[in-house]
Amino acid sequence: MSKDEAELIARCKKGDIKSYELLYNRYSLAMYHTCLRIVMNTGDAEDILQDAFMDAFTSLDRIKNTEAFAGWLKRIVINKSINFIQRHKKSWLELETADLEHVEEAETFDELEFSVKIEAINRALNAVDEKYRAVINLHIFEQMSFEDIAALMEIPSATARSRYLRGKQKVLTIIGDKI
Repeated sequence: MSKDEAELIARCKKGDIKSYELLYNRYSLAMYHTCLRIVMNTGDAEDILQDAFMDAFTSLDRIKNTEAFAGWLKRIVINKSINFIQRHKKSWLELETADLEHVEEAETFDELEFSVKIEAINRALNAVDEKYRAVINLHIFEQMSFEDIAALMEIPSATARSRYLRGKQKVLTIIGDKI
C-alpha cells in the first residue's frame, strides 16, 4: 500500500467524499471481476459490489491495519458473493455467462479458436455442481488456499481439497478433447 492510499483511507475515516470516490475507483474493477467470477451474473455482481463497498466504507473505523485494506475489501466481496449464492440457491446452469464486451480484442492469436476454448471451459464450469465450482473459482481465480476456502465456506480443509479435485476432474471430463 502506498502512502497516498493510507492517506486516502485516513481521509475517508474523516468523511471526505472525494476520498471515498478515489478509493472506490482504485478497487472497483478488480472487485467487480471477483464478484462476477463467483456469481456469474453482471447485474448481481454490480449489486454485490455496491453492497460490499458500502459495508467497507461504513466499517473503516474497524480496520486496524490500513495496509491490509485491499485484502480486507476482497474478503468482504468474496463473503458477500458466496452468501448471495447460498441465499438465492441459484443453479449455476441458469446463470448468465459473464459479459465480455469490455474485453479488448488481441490480435496475437486466433480469436475464434480462443472463444471456442473459453466457451467450452465456461460450459464445463457451469455444468458442475455449485459446491465444486465455488471451490474451483476461489482457488484458481482468487488464489485462495484450501485452508482459507474451508474457513470461508465453513467446511473442513480436506473437503475443500476434495471438492477442488472432484470438480476439476468433472470439468476435464466434460471438456474432453474440445480444447
